Amino acid sequence: MVCVHLERPAVLPEIAERAAALLADYGASDEAVLDVVFGRARPQGRLPFELPRSMEAVRAARPDVPNDTADPVFPHGHGLEL
Repeated sequence: MVCVHLERPAVLPEIAERAAALLADYGASDEAVLDVVFGRARPQGRLPFELPRSMEAVRAARPDVPNDTADPVFPHGHGLEL
């Protein structure tokens, strides 16, 4: 289980490939994160941006167009719903 605090998009394909589970945190308390990790709460939410596959993809993307990287690891809106 890997928990990544996302203030902005991150390049983390190696982590995503090797982790049994990947949890994105946007400022949740430690208690709330641990409630999800230990099954006391259900994870939910959607990415507000895409997570690019590489820095090369970031450099090739147009800076004025959101969600413009080629083949993102996780696209905008990826996540879980209840």
